[in-house]
Amino acid sequence: MTDPPGNLPRILFTNGSRTWGGTEHSALRQAVGLRDRGCEVRVLWGHEVVGERVREAGLPGARLRLRADADVAGLWRLVRELRAHRADVLIATRWREYLLGGLACRLAGRPRMVCHLSLRVSPRADLKRRLIFRLADLVIVNAEEIRDELAGCGWIAPEKIAVVHNGIDPARYEDLAGGPEFRRELGIPAEAPLLLNVGSLTPQKDHATLVRAAARLADTAPESRVVIVGEGFLRDEIEGEIASAGVGGRVHLAGFRRDIRPALAAADVFVMSSDNEGMPWVLLDALAAGLPVVATDVSGTRACVEEGVNGQVVPPRDPAALAAACAGLLADGPRRADMGRASRRLAAERFDERRMIDGILQLLTG
Repeated sequence: MTDPPGNLPRILFTNGSRTWGGTEHSALRQAVGLRDRGCEVRVLWGHEVVGERVREAGLPGARLRLRADADVAGLWRLVRELRAHRADVLIATRWREYLLGGLACRLAGRPRMVCHLSLRVSPRADLKRRLIFRLADLVIVNAEEIRDELAGCGWIAPEKIAVVHNGIDPARYEDLAGGPEFRRELGIPAEAPLLLNVGSLTPQKDHATLVRAAARLADTAPESRVVIVGEGFLRDEIEGEIASAGVGGRVHLAGFRRDIRPALAAADVFVMSSDNEGMPWVLLDALAAGLPVVATDVSGTRACVEEGVNGQVVPPRDPAALAAACAGLLADGPRRADMGRASRRLAAERFDERRMIDGILQLLTG
């Protein structure tokens, strides 16, 4: 095995997630981008939902499940993987991987340990978390708010924390197609205003607030429809919220979609109701697709949404504010069109995927 061109780092990624979401998408795009720059990249996954995407991307890798913090067998398997790959860097993307990854790097004797954190948290100052951030050589986050939260703990070295915004390939969103077919599949009339939300059906996405906002839109935008693309363990609960709010014919659960571009093509406005995020990938999708955005004021939102330029920012857990912002945009077609064009410009200027890879590579080689 020869060294990568220009002595670029050999990188091992780990992701043990059971589901596919923004963190997994981020890790895959980074792995692909770093490989395309000439790095030797290998990916370890815990579940087939990630492994399938890794293989589709043409990345080498293997399954490795880290079952608990005290998984000694998993720890030594990770040490062997680091040594076999001759890794210079381990990039871990889940909390369990942070601890075992840090220990494995020390035992392997060579790699830098990088924690990639994509959700705003204030870690407890317990022994485990203190050890995680002591073992970490670098913590990469995707939003300034996450950096500030970690630095504010007082026991995490601020110089270890770096911000690299998520990035997207705008070319994938040119000439979007499939919108009419997407609407027909869900029984949504071609002329009905469509608000699109994309996100796993989990607590942080706060779909209950979106459902309650949809109920308020019955008076101001009675023909409007809300489509939620995603799956998760809260599906039954959200279906109950839809029934209780009396919006069964106006809020549609479209399930998981491998390709959300037809949904983006069908939408008039993208709406995000989350009460916690990092740098939401779905906002970048919406920007690249040229959609105006209504989003809650959580980590990463204000980097993606310029108030009054390409969308509106509202407080989290406030159905009235969310409904009012959506109703205002649905009532003003020219304003929506202007905001959509601004979204597309912002995606190209601020969130080009090449910037993300440049930023990560600079950190790994600096």
